[in-house]
Amino acid sequence: MSRIFILIVWLFACDTFAQRAYSINDSTSYQLSNTKITVGRHKVYQNVNDELTLIRDFTLADEPFYYLRDFDFIDADSWYVLVGSRYIGAPTQLYRTDDSGGSWELVVPFLPGLSVGIDDTANSINQVQVLGNRIYLFDNYYQSRVVYSDDGGQSWVLWFESFWSHWYQIYTCGNDLYIHGMPGDGFRAYMTQIPASYLGGQNIQTVVPIGGCHNGNTAGCYYAPANITVPEIYNHFKSVFETVVCPNLGIEETFFNSIKLVPNTVQNKLSIYGLEPSLAFQITIYNSLGQQMVSVSNRTEIDLASLSAGVYQLRIEQHQQTIFTKMLKL
Repeated sequence: MSRIFILIVWLFACDTFAQRAYSINDSTSYQLSNTKITVGRHKVYQNVNDELTLIRDFTLADEPFYYLRDFDFIDADSWYVLVGSRYIGAPTQLYRTDDSGGSWELVVPFLPGLSVGIDDTANSINQVQVLGNRIYLFDNYYQSRVVYSDDGGQSWVLWFESFWSHWYQIYTCGNDLYIHGMPGDGFRAYMTQIPASYLGGQNIQTVVPIGGCHNGNTAGCYYAPANITVPEIYNHFKSVFETVVCPNLGIEETFFNSIKLVPNTVQNKLSIYGLEPSLAFQITIYNSLGQQMVSVSNRTEIDLASLSAGVYQLRIEQHQQTIFTKMLKL
C-alpha cells in the first residue's frame, strides 16, 4: 500500500489540545498563516504580538457553566467555535464566522435519513476537526458518531456510529485513518485504525467497538492510561501516533517545509519551489466548495489568471507524499 501522508499546515501550526477541559484551562492559541487566535474559557481574542483584542464573548447568562469546547480554522477568515457544558453528552452550540469574527451563524448540521430513534441533528458535538476539504464533527456519547461535510458545511453526512465510543480526533498516515476517543462510563479511551471498509461509506452503524477495542488489550488498539486529564489523553494519543503508528511523520514535515509558493498572494502566475525535479509530481487546486479547478503534472509555474478572486487549496503530490496548503487569488 502506498504511504501518502496528508499533512495539513494548520494542524501543526497550532499549540492546541482538547477543549472540554476549558472548565479548568485558561487559554489555548491557534495559528493559521499570519492569523493567530487565543481562546479562553468564554472569549475569543485576536492575538497580534501577544496583544489580545476581544472578538466575541460567548458567555451565556442562562448557562453559566458553558465553556468554549473547541475552535478550528477552515481558512484564515472562516472559523468554527463550539460552546457547551463540560459534561459528556450535554447539548452544544456550534457557531461559524466567515468574516474573521465580524458576524456569527449558529450551525445546525441537519442529517437526513437516519435510523428511527436517532435525532436528525448533531446536537451534542464533542469536537470539530478540519482536514483538507472535509469538516468533521464528533457527536454524541456511548453511541458516538462521526459526521462530515465536503461542501464547506452546507450539507452534512453521517459517516459511522458505534457503541462504547466517545470519538474525538482523526489522524492520517498514508492512506490509513486512525481515530481516538475519550473515556466514558465503563469504557477506556482508545485509538485504532478506521476499517478500510468504512472509507467511502455512509450511515454505517455497529454495536461492536471499532477494531474490537473496549477495555482489553486487543491487537491494534492503543489505550490511554487511566485517571489522566483530557489534555493529557489528547497528547498521549498524539505521541503514540507520531512515534509508534506513523513514525515517518518527520520525513513528510521536512517535505512540507521545503515547498514555497511565490507569490503568496497570486494575481496571474503561481510558481512552486522545493519539489524534486527528477521525480514526477501532481498539483491540484480546489475552490472553497471543494471543486477541482486546476490540475497539472510536472509543472512548477501555473497560469491562474482565469480563476476568480478568493481562497483556494492546493494539493501537491510527489514521491508518495501529499501536502495541502492555502493560496489567495486576487
